Amino acid sequence: MSQIKKNIISLIIISLAIITGISLLAGCSPSSASEATGSESAQSQEQNETSSDNGQSEKKFEDQTLTITGSTTLLEVAQMWAEAFMTTNGGKITVNGGGSGEGIASLLNGTTDLANASREMKEDEFAAAEANGQDIKEYVVLFDGICVITSKNIDLKELSIEQLSDIFTGRITNWNEIGGPDADIVAAARDTNSGTGEYFLERVVQKNKTEKDNDYSEMCLRLQSNSDVVNQVAGNENTIGYIGIGYLKSAGENVNLVAVKDGGSAVLPSVETVADKSYPIARDLYIYGNSGTMTEIANAFMEFVLGPEGQALGQDAGFVGVK
Repeated sequence: MSQIKKNIISLIIISLAIITGISLLAGCSPSSASEATGSESAQSQEQNETSSDNGQSEKKFEDQTLTITGSTTLLEVAQMWAEAFMTTNGGKITVNGGGSGEGIASLLNGTTDLANASREMKEDEFAAAEANGQDIKEYVVLFDGICVITSKNIDLKELSIEQLSDIFTGRITNWNEIGGPDADIVAAARDTNSGTGEYFLERVVQKNKTEKDNDYSEMCLRLQSNSDVVNQVAGNENTIGYIGIGYLKSAGENVNLVAVKDGGSAVLPSVETVADKSYPIARDLYIYGNSGTMTEIANAFMEFVLGPEGQALGQDAGFVGVK
């Protein structure tokens, strides 16, 4: 074979070797990229798992349940608390109304975990709890003002505690007796399960319990909820009723708001006048639990309610925060 042919064959072999080498390198590059991507994916997955773990840690109550029963005054804000808590912490929270008496009775018989109440527990209720071996824990969660409202056709700017007592006991039966039109008064009160109704009875009808024989007139409409009172007063003429301040916004301009006088100047209910104690018909709002059976989610829920977010939600609902 001539030298020239040998050289040509050598060049071909070298060229093939180079091409093969390049192909091998090219083949390695995707593999390296894939390995790098795989490494990054593994790292990302690890981070996601950590994030997921953290999320799971934050929602550690995912499999736990909590039942809350009672005051209709607290019903709306309790639902707000429950939704916000579940969003952050998980769990399943059921909020029921029924009134303060129903909530406390349910707590005593063990059918609810927490009881919303717009009044303090009574001595006989504490005695029943003690007889059951229950250790009741009381939380003051918000402050509330009880607003007196009338139908739009009643244009009275203020009423005294004395006048309100006489209206709801039936001593005053016509609006013209207190500067209104010649029309029979329709008084809307709350039913016997209502903490708001019991508070108004003691604070207003019985004048701070100084006239304990006073009671609601048989002519009073006894309604189940704040919303029922709003609808009754807004939908009829010549009617007077009372609602928690948290329901004042929903009543809007459909009712007249009355300033209340107790010895001094008449004061309108507001967050400010409830907070500074100048409004005369104001009270504490409570949640009760049995400390012996308080679950992890129940304790966490109460911490949330009394914490910054829970108190802010209470204020958004129209109440006054305790902190």
